[in-house]
Amino acid sequence: MAKLTVWIAVRTDDSEAYSVIGKTKKEVLQKLETAFGEYEPVVKQEIYYKDAFDLFDLLTSEDGGRNQTIR
Repeated sequence: MAKLTVWIAVRTDDSEAYSVIGKTKKEVLQKLETAFGEYEPVVKQEIYYKDAFDLFDLLTSEDGGRNQTIR
């Protein structure tokens, strides 16, 4: 299994679609300096996947993949 690590600050006063993401915690903190809205603290997320298609499925399917649920 491969692993994708991302850092995220979830938006709390609007849609989670407006959350701030980045490759590093530092990158997210820099983006938050100019971001509008309220955000949760920055957290590390790890996404495990089998191959490129599996990752695409996880990220684009309505329930986080046809056979999986991302929490």
